[in-house]
Amino acid sequence: MDLPTDEYGLILRSETVGTHITDERLQRMVEGNGLYRLWPGAMADFATVDQLDAIEKHRLTVIAAANAGRAGRLFSHVSAAAMHRLPMLWPDLSQIHVTSPKVGKRTANMVKHQAVVEPQDIEVVDGATVTSIERTACDIARLGTSRQALVVLDAALRRDADLEQMNRILESCRGFKGVEMLRRLLPHANALSESVGESLSRAVMLEFPDLPVPRQQVELFDDRGTLIARVDFLLADKVVGEFDGMIKYNGAVGDKAAWKTVVDEKIREDKLRAQGYTVVRWTWQDLADKTRFHAMLKKALPSPDASKPTLFP
Repeated sequence: MDLPTDEYGLILRSETVGTHITDERLQRMVEGNGLYRLWPGAMADFATVDQLDAIEKHRLTVIAAANAGRAGRLFSHVSAAAMHRLPMLWPDLSQIHVTSPKVGKRTANMVKHQAVVEPQDIEVVDGATVTSIERTACDIARLGTSRQALVVLDAALRRDADLEQMNRILESCRGFKGVEMLRRLLPHANALSESVGESLSRAVMLEFPDLPVPRQQVELFDDRGTLIARVDFLLADKVVGEFDGMIKYNGAVGDKAAWKTVVDEKIREDKLRAQGYTVVRWTWQDLADKTRFHAMLKKALPSPDASKPTLFP
């Protein structure tokens, strides 16, 4: 049975029951996995929803809630981030998040945060009223871990978020839950990390005061001035750090074959080592064990005594 859908593929009960189908038939289609109920009164084709990743599924759920739910809701936190397609680290997408001046509460499918949001921090994305990228990143950073905070703040700045606006939002959140997390991590955020993995790498480095502050996206040249590489991280001017998300080794980089990518990386690393650099690569698994990650970097870094002259009696 063909049912009318909107531009997002949503089937709204208010527009179909009585004119195209009965409530009972609609319910049977949901129970039979023909339709997927995203929000009370809003459904979509089950097979289509089933193919979406977690972020896109949550995003469609927000659009469903905006169309079928109570008017005037301001979607925020991870729900706003999904609408902005703002990268996050391990987000909990099990509930829709909204912000309201009224007392916050939690239901089975929604978390309501209590706050007054300035008009300048509100936007409309695909028909849903959401907090701005700046406000969204600050809200997520406040309520997350230090790693989650840096990832989303970096991602916002990478999307040209206004740092001045983010600092204004920080000051407006005095007394809010988690504001000290935002205050601590915002000065470390920048637009140079090109992926969640790179931001996470830097967040883990920041947990070890004995590690030097890394420079990011550094161009390195050979003795003739020819560019060798643009590296993810450079520590102590001698250690090249590269986050390896493994995607580029499965043949998923443009049309380049996986074996060619591996060969090119080896040639690149050989050139770096010929210039006196130590190259350290790490993966998601290494970042999951921060002690091992720390040991990898410490082993590669020059000893504090290495530059001191040898003294003879």
